[in-house]
Amino acid sequence: MSSVDVCLTHQQLENYQHHDKNVVVIDVLRATSTINTILFSGAKSVKPVESLEECMKLKENGYIVMAERMGKKVEGFDYGNSPSKIEKNLFAGRDVGIATSNGTKAIVKTKGSKITLISSFLNLSKVIEYLNTNSRDTLLVCSGWKGSTNLEDTMCAGAIVAGLENYEHESDTVVIAKKLYEQSKDDILSSMKKSSHAKRLSGYDNIRDIEFCSEIDNQEILPYLDGDEIVLL
Repeated sequence: MSSVDVCLTHQQLENYQHHDKNVVVIDVLRATSTINTILFSGAKSVKPVESLEECMKLKENGYIVMAERMGKKVEGFDYGNSPSKIEKNLFAGRDVGIATSNGTKAIVKTKGSKITLISSFLNLSKVIEYLNTNSRDTLLVCSGWKGSTNLEDTMCAGAIVAGLENYEHESDTVVIAKKLYEQSKDDILSSMKKSSHAKRLSGYDNIRDIEFCSEIDNQEILPYLDGDEIVLL
């Protein structure tokens, strides 16, 4: 039987073996929700990068460039990290570069996995379907916030765990994540609004993003990391 484990922040990933496993990266507020939305809007690819400098260089190659630090758009970039501001007519057919405080760093760190899937509530069922169809040891990587566990990523990891079949739990973090989701599943938005990051974003006039990112299965696509770029499976 395959196993599933949950890494609560990307800084803790060094404590886990992720090579040759299914890896799922989660950053509900907002990187993985944004990446999902970009590809759902018809973009050709999304390149996640760690540094602002690397991201800005992509503009020379015709990329739309997006960057966020501490929840805010970085000056000089085309967009920040807001899924609700993605306009289909502007992103269709384009390559996109994105650098965020936590999510893109988490994705880059998972290179060497059997496959790295990009997950949020927006494509929850597609991720679960893949994991149940392609059963192998799986690691769910929550991006967290500046090295701390956050509620929304852990809750999404728990939602994935709740949907898995024929997997055994690897650690107590799996039990914790699943229990959090089960306590919150009847009102995901209300639960998310209680998170520290949601409160942080609310101060930046991003209430619409929080609402947007709480929606379940309204973008039934499956992004994955192919080399250095995220495309649709």
